[in-house]
Amino acid sequence: MNPFSSTLKCARRLVVALVAIATLIAAVGCGSSGSNSATPPPGGSFSNSSLSGTYVFSFVGTDITTGNSIFFAMAGTLTANGNGTFTSGTIDINDPALSINVLTGLAATGSYKITADGRGSGTFTVTIAGTPVTFGIDFALMSSSHGLITRFDFGGSGSGTIDLMASGVTQSALQGSYAFGFSGVDSGFNPLGTVGGFTLDASGKVTAGLQDFNDNFISFTALPLISPPSSVNIATTPGIAQLDTGPTGFNTLSFDVWVVDATHLKFIETDTVAILAGDAFVSTGHTSFPSGQLVFTMSGQDTAGGPFAAGGLFTSDGISLIPSGTQDLNDEGTVVLASAFSGSFTSVGGRSQLTLNTFYNGNFGPPPVPGTYTFAAYPYNGGVELLEIDNAGDTGGVAYVQSATSVAAPQGYALNLSGVNGNSGGEVDEIAEFVASGGSMSGLYDVNNLGVGLVSDFKLGSGASYSVSSNGRGTAAFPNLQTNDITQISALDLTFYVVNSSTIVFLETDNDQLALGSFQLQNPTQGGAPVLPHFTMARSKSSARGAWKQLGK
Repeated sequence: MNPFSSTLKCARRLVVALVAIATLIAAVGCGSSGSNSATPPPGGSFSNSSLSGTYVFSFVGTDITTGNSIFFAMAGTLTANGNGTFTSGTIDINDPALSINVLTGLAATGSYKITADGRGSGTFTVTIAGTPVTFGIDFALMSSSHGLITRFDFGGSGSGTIDLMASGVTQSALQGSYAFGFSGVDSGFNPLGTVGGFTLDASGKVTAGLQDFNDNFISFTALPLISPPSSVNIATTPGIAQLDTGPTGFNTLSFDVWVVDATHLKFIETDTVAILAGDAFVSTGHTSFPSGQLVFTMSGQDTAGGPFAAGGLFTSDGISLIPSGTQDLNDEGTVVLASAFSGSFTSVGGRSQLTLNTFYNGNFGPPPVPGTYTFAAYPYNGGVELLEIDNAGDTGGVAYVQSATSVAAPQGYALNLSGVNGNSGGEVDEIAEFVASGGSMSGLYDVNNLGVGLVSDFKLGSGASYSVSSNGRGTAAFPNLQTNDITQISALDLTFYVVNSSTIVFLETDNDQLALGSFQLQNPTQGGAPVLPHFTMARSKSSARGAWKQLGK
């Protein structure tokens, strides 16, 4: 949802590329964001008391504090008192815009407010070099234990998750195997992704493991993790981890580790080798590539350095073949729907290698051209971490084992979207809550359109609708909406894929914006929906290559 069409017309007079994105902040004065704001609907059962306890959160995105577009990552804990106050917190920030060094262990306090529909907003403040720095957040809760979160201030934007921290998790409780996926940038701010798997003993030592990297189209594959020093130690909060692939890889990468529970760990890099962040999920008992129907989403850059994202469905025989698949893609505003592909895979231990044929993966045309691409794959409980390893691109993503094909209705859903705006070329992150019933959708949303402005409590608009086919692939449409002070809000078209009874992932398939995201079923009285790894758009030195519409795309 891009409520800035006329504002962006003003912005076009100020910038022609993403390198000047900081200038776009001034363009907010070209139009207000207030007249379409609405009161959250009555009838919901969320409140400030829905956020009570210590929560692990993380988000990654783009910082423009110094006037340049810079990748950043943040992770930590916030303790909520159930009455609107963050009484304490401990936060790590890996952000070159704020410091040449990684900032760890920053004490935080703040406040929050949650409306009846489960959407929340707030701020927290940390002290950096003696100066208080305040960050805004915007989030939507599925329950009191899980939510989707964005950064929501004029200094940057990003998306991630917030989860209630389990108490009493011991080192020995982590004994077993995990699959992980991290994304970010290298020291030259080129896109960097890594996936892998490791097995921990009762003391946190890595006894076996492999890791794959894709550093700006150059792949390093199936590198053994060296132990020592590879380890994950949670004797402190946060814990500390080291992943060492030796001189053929990146040597030792150091991380802080935040324990959500014994099945889910959050990592943020704390050295100066690169900026990486992501999640690890328990994979004990899931060492082979899964069979059945799977849902996937992935993102990266096309061969010209522009943003690319895709999603779809495929079947696996669990042995060696992917007999059929259907792919949708958005390559810098060029959309291709329901393209057929097939493939095969080989598996050794907890690592598989996929070869996908007639697959679109950012081969810039226009139009895009299908080809054959190779991915490293590490299964975990419920999904598979994916990373391109053929030196032809830098795409990464996740595949999920599908266990449902219908949308539960009438129900409330929380939504998070993260991507690139086609007019400004800047990052866009969105939080929403909506009710789906009988093919129609109604609710409210908040948007951080980086460098352009923030809006809150905007209506989805009349005529918002969805439909879903028997295989779990569906579409959702949010039509144009007229307002008093903004000439027009651009339409949003989504192609979505049902993962299970509570979780749906989607790809934006219109020409104005490129994004991935998820919406998850709300149930205030129960535990949260299965946590999904965050969708991170790959970022180059100049991020999205600027506004593709301004470049004649």
